[in-house]
Amino acid sequence: MNLKDLQYFYDLCQVQSYTEVAKQHKVSQPSISYAIKRLEEAFNCKLIHHDPSHRSFKLTNQGEILLKHTRLILPEISSAHKEINRSLANYSTVGFPPIIMQYLFASLNEERELDFLKKVRPIRGGSLELLALLLKGELDASLLGLIEPLKHPLLEMQELFQKEIYVILSKNHPLSTSIFLSFEELLDQPFILLDEHFVHLKAFDIFNQKYQSKAEIFFKSDDIVIIKELLKKMVGVSLLTDISLTTEDYDLVKIPLVPKDQISFTVFYAYLKSTTLSSEVQDLFNFIKSYKQKEL
Repeated sequence: MNLKDLQYFYDLCQVQSYTEVAKQHKVSQPSISYAIKRLEEAFNCKLIHHDPSHRSFKLTNQGEILLKHTRLILPEISSAHKEINRSLANYSTVGFPPIIMQYLFASLNEERELDFLKKVRPIRGGSLELLALLLKGELDASLLGLIEPLKHPLLEMQELFQKEIYVILSKNHPLSTSIFLSFEELLDQPFILLDEHFVHLKAFDIFNQKYQSKAEIFFKSDDIVIIKELLKKMVGVSLLTDISLTTEDYDLVKIPLVPKDQISFTVFYAYLKSTTLSSEVQDLFNFIKSYKQKEL
């Protein structure tokens, strides 16, 4: 069976036009018709109700069954191509949210043997962005920071460690001496947050929904450095884990949220169940796990 025929069939089901599919793939319209005919011969049944003019489009029951399986087959084939290409290039791509990457790599002991990093290509991005890439087969594996449990049938996930989300603000901010803060006390504060690619924005939304969305976002960015610079200038407050702070951020303070508002930020490593992890990626995750266990 020709995989290209399955792609034609899938695209035809999406746009319901032989002409449009032919244009997409830069082939003649009869090529699409022949592809469908070959599939029907292979499965010994009609997949599309016959219309000589191609003015109407409707799948048969058997066509619906094939479409359901094609939705699973094509992404898997695409992922296999990408994974094989990466293996031939002798490297693995691993997603790293920038805050987690900074935290982990700043903690590395230079005396440890880290040769496995030579064959790991880090891809930076927010956890939600990296999750989407992982599901598309663009990554071999990824670290993910999540505030809600995620159970996906295609993913294998293992927890690495947890961190609390704090209120981060300037040490000169009027609220900086607070022992605890509730989200309700922050409703009149301008928020400076990581953008939609990061789960921190989701944490803000969860809090804000409790108070009829009274809190307002002043600025969003995917750059943690910009966010911290604005906080140092007392432009507003933010919601971040303490791993986002470094020794250079002495102008910032972290205030715990009151117990009823506390949200945990859990760091996982994840990969597609269909992926065979390289020894280098396995060594990377084992190193992180062993390091965090010693730290605890």
